[in-house]
Amino acid sequence: MTVAWWFLAALTAASCAYLLLAMAAVAALRLTAGQGWPVPPAVTVLKPLCGDEDGLEAALDSFLAQQAPFAVTWVFGVADPADPALALARAVAARHPQAVCHFVVDPRSHGPNPKVSNLVNMAQALPAGLGDVVVISDSDIVIAPGDLARAVGRLAAPGTGAVTALYRARPGRPGSHSRTLGAWFIDYWFLPMAVLHARLAPLSVTYGPLTAIRREVLDATGGLESLARHLSDDAELGRRVTAAGWTIAFSPDIAETLVNDATLPDLFDHELRWARTVRGLDPAGYLASLVSHPGPLPLLLVLLSPTPASLALALLPVLLHWLLAWQTARKCGQNPLITVPNLLQVWWRDLFCFAVWARGLVVARVGWRGARLAVSHRDILVP
Repeated sequence: MTVAWWFLAALTAASCAYLLLAMAAVAALRLTAGQGWPVPPAVTVLKPLCGDEDGLEAALDSFLAQQAPFAVTWVFGVADPADPALALARAVAARHPQAVCHFVVDPRSHGPNPKVSNLVNMAQALPAGLGDVVVISDSDIVIAPGDLARAVGRLAAPGTGAVTALYRARPGRPGSHSRTLGAWFIDYWFLPMAVLHARLAPLSVTYGPLTAIRREVLDATGGLESLARHLSDDAELGRRVTAAGWTIAFSPDIAETLVNDATLPDLFDHELRWARTVRGLDPAGYLASLVSHPGPLPLLLVLLSPTPASLALALLPVLLHWLLAWQTARKCGQNPLITVPNLLQVWWRDLFCFAVWARGLVVARVGWRGARLAVSHRDILVP
């Protein structure tokens, strides 16, 4: 056996070890409800909008239909008055006359992150200011009835500064190959990885689908304006919460995020932005993440030494990842439009992940809803 074979064998073994740990973490996942607030807080939900997409109407409706034992103010914001998402949000809000809604149109920029600029403008437009609890949620998120109340209730625990939701995928349109591939990544690559990370160390990130944070914690960590230079505003917010001595907890429920990358290049560009974010925040961790998607590397074992043992070792990560996918679907649920990939599809998806990972090692510009964003050191955006 050559040195290269032994290196690839060690990498493959590490990948198998990672998958076994992920399976154990998913099996041990327990999402618990909170004790509730003694005095109901005033809650502000910020929904930054940017463009229409498949499933957006259902996503917005799933939020405005929420029933909660506290006062909720809904804020929808766009930078462009001609944005079709604004008219759609108004139409959905009209079906829920009981909801207190504000619609903000403001093109002002507070930094190179357009989403954060939108959030800042939305917060500044409120006459009474933000509530006791601020909920930040991306536009393309679907939640089940009661999810908002349970997330805010989980925040009532002493010492908890923020609550964030794990999420799985919801294809915006059935039968789309690229949307299915994107959904597989979220459900069977990202979700178990997030569960494992939270199992190995205290939760230190927040996620865009749904994050509830105490207003005093948001103010103490610099406010929304301080996030405007970061590509990963969600991760940076979580870092600041824990740095200030507060804990972050998972919401009792798993949200769904719409997957609407219409082509494989669109999907690649989308996942490349995620990859560049991770590389900026944790370069060493990004390199180590290769074990979660080794792609074609295990098969090189067979080329270097075409033996049954090499073939068995090369196929083992694919088999384990397939088992992990089934386990994650049973434990965390899945959208009816998604099926668990077969062994060949797991390997093909892993090849795609590997290609994104490799490109992410050197990329300096990423795409965000049609715009190109330049990234310097860590996750700092360059205007």
